[in-house]
Amino acid sequence: MSVTDEIKNRLDIVEIIGETVQLRRSGKSYTGFCPFHQNTRTPAFVVFPDSQTWRCFGACAEGGDLFSFVMKKEGWDFKEALRVLAQRAGVELEESMRGDRQPEADKRQVDLLALAADYFHQLLLYAPQAEGARRYLSGRDLEEETIAAFKIGFSLDSWDACRTHFNAQGYNDDDLLAAGLLSENPERGTRYDRFRNRLMIPIRDPQGRVVGFGARTLDPDGVPKYLNSPQTELFDKSRLLFGLDMARRHIQNARQAIIVEGYMDVMMGWQTGFRNIVAQMGTALTEQQLNVLKRYTRRFVIALDSDAAGMQATMRSLEVARETLDREVESRFDARGLVRHEGRLKADIRVLTLPEGTDPDLLLRREPTLWPQLVEKARPVVAYVIEMLTADADLDDAKAKADIVRQVMPLISDVADPVERDHYRQMLSRLLRVDERALQQVALASSVSEATRQRRRDRAGVEAETLTRSSPAPNSVALSGGRIALAIREADFLRQCLRHPPLLRLVDHELQEHHQEPVSVGDFGNPEDKVLWQQLHAYLRVHPVAAMDELWDSFDDVLRARAQSLVGEASEPSDEELEQLPEKLARLILDLRLERIQRLWAEAQQLCDEARAAGDAGSLELYLSQVQKLSRTFYQLSQGRRAMSAVSRRKAEEAGI
Repeated sequence: MSVTDEIKNRLDIVEIIGETVQLRRSGKSYTGFCPFHQNTRTPAFVVFPDSQTWRCFGACAEGGDLFSFVMKKEGWDFKEALRVLAQRAGVELEESMRGDRQPEADKRQVDLLALAADYFHQLLLYAPQAEGARRYLSGRDLEEETIAAFKIGFSLDSWDACRTHFNAQGYNDDDLLAAGLLSENPERGTRYDRFRNRLMIPIRDPQGRVVGFGARTLDPDGVPKYLNSPQTELFDKSRLLFGLDMARRHIQNARQAIIVEGYMDVMMGWQTGFRNIVAQMGTALTEQQLNVLKRYTRRFVIALDSDAAGMQATMRSLEVARETLDREVESRFDARGLVRHEGRLKADIRVLTLPEGTDPDLLLRREPTLWPQLVEKARPVVAYVIEMLTADADLDDAKAKADIVRQVMPLISDVADPVERDHYRQMLSRLLRVDERALQQVALASSVSEATRQRRRDRAGVEAETLTRSSPAPNSVALSGGRIALAIREADFLRQCLRHPPLLRLVDHELQEHHQEPVSVGDFGNPEDKVLWQQLHAYLRVHPVAAMDELWDSFDDVLRARAQSLVGEASEPSDEELEQLPEKLARLILDLRLERIQRLWAEAQQLCDEARAAGDAGSLELYLSQVQKLSRTFYQLSQGRRAMSAVSRRKAEEAGI
């Protein structure tokens, strides 16, 4: 039994959820108002004691087990949920939950960073050397309450003041290096304070722990303007969002998150009462950051500085880099990346533009009443790009029109919803005065070119991995009941991908060829498997040619044990079996989805029967709508499954099998 199964066996999901959600017994289940979206008149949130699962039949349309609930409710990652629930269940975890990292070392680093934030803050408040920093904050109109809330600090203009202070507190140089407070010159063998004569802004994780610092120079000629903590065990700027620990509740209440570029933007927003604002740490907005935010809302508004209006060149260079290098490119505004994030996350991403010559900080200081109006007018990403590119273009110039079409059509093609795609094609057609059929031809040519490039990359990935061992392809079996069978087949899929990482991309391609969604975290039920898939998927996005040793080193003990139990059961496939794996695994994913839909449909039918017996017309209407929706989804999945089987049979016949 895995550690998560043991925890779930010891804890009652009804009891845990009932502590924060008012539940009432309704037949075999418990119902209440969903804690993740604005309450309606009908209790759409249901907890099923028999299966120890929960589901929202309303706006969220989400569900899961005990782990998924506390992770979504508290904003915890898997490690934090595991630690808290294990402690409550009385389950002893392995001494290390982070691979080679010791919890004691992590705690020591967290304690050190908290003390450092206090140290820098006291220097700002009282040190004579911080007078310039205090004048700077006064000039930025930051009030004492805001300075205290964010615990802004100051680092002395010294090469060893911080080091000396914390050495005296019992922390050695290795502790300070691990926390990112010291820098090291390996050639000279010298160590010195990383932050000197800078405004110190503590950066916290969603739980409110200080994990690093953003340091602004106070020297007019200082370079760089902002210096962040280096990458450490705790500080990963691709996953962090500045201000999220203070904004979480406000994001949930506002049902949207505003994403800005700067620390000052967030702090001025907080000061002026707009507290659902976070900053993206100075890099291109990542899918990991949006995934963190998705725990609180599915509506994101990107607030661009006014100079973003002239970003046509950035967009062009971004597309060239994508086509030639096939890798992520750092950019402040990545329209195509945002559209793809939007589709994968099933989110609503919009763009807010500011008046010329302003940024969020300046606008919030001078005209705070204008802010909510601009947020309300935020445009969907594709609409924003279309309007931006056509605003100053010569639409009587055929080449200018063609250039706009070449930039916009790939964005439209990446839009997941077919109705939205059609809307944007019509919008572009009207603005350019171009026949929509011409746009569709451009889209078709673009998709064929992209598919060709993808197939070449896929073949290269398979050839590079043919010598790695993998287990035989799972047979496509008929749907069967039982969660044990479901878990076994989920494990089969993950086993293949852990042994042969390029399969993940190949399976997604197979699914998309049959108009099915790519593999997602929702295709797994086991909490460890969800996290394994997420980490594998995220790793492959950055490292297309996987170095699995590096990935495995990032696993904590629980995940490593689960991964080892999976791959340890695998054997080596033949070349023929390896070639057939993507197709067979794609069919397996659809089988798993069909089986889940059947289970959800049965649960919804049960709720309908209970609501009908209780004379609850409102609940009955809600559950009946879910039954109909699930039936449509089942039909669509079944069509895709049959189409895949037909293709397989045709290939077998052509091969004379």
